[in-house]
Amino acid sequence: MVVGEKQNLNENEEVAAIDETVEEVEETVSEIEQLTKELEETQDRYLRVQAELANIQKRNAKERQDAAKYRSQVLANELLPVVDNLERALEIEVEDEKALNLKKGVEMVYNSFVEALKSEGIEVINPVNEPFDPNFHMSIQVQALEEGQEADTVVSVVQKGYSLKDRVLRPAMVIVAQ
Repeated sequence: MVVGEKQNLNENEEVAAIDETVEEVEETVSEIEQLTKELEETQDRYLRVQAELANIQKRNAKERQDAAKYRSQVLANELLPVVDNLERALEIEVEDEKALNLKKGVEMVYNSFVEALKSEGIEVINPVNEPFDPNFHMSIQVQALEEGQEADTVVSVVQKGYSLKDRVLRPAMVIVAQ
């Protein structure tokens, strides 16, 4: 019986060894699954960070373009009242020669201002006889419709508006027919 016992012992040892190997394999598979999951999470985070970086770069490029495109906005906002005052000065009627020469000089300064504004992409918003658009116009008064006028049409401009490229610097103050 000693031989049979030895055989059982060997079989038990083999079964135990197989069980041990199976446990090791299961642990290894579990580790591999965990590492695979961590790798997928890391790859996902990497892709998200990469996308976020690309978005930041695009946003910075757009901000730089806008800064270059609208670089003269602050200066223009400061100079628009000067242009308004020059226009008011040019509306004054003068008769003597000295006053005419002075007015001519003011007109030259005004024209230089207007040309400088145009060269920077600043344009006048002049909506007379156009439909009222609250994006570009500010209605300060309503006037009764006259013959030949359409409702919600700008009939008069009280103060000129200005735009820089596609941005409104100052809306035109207008009178609208109702």
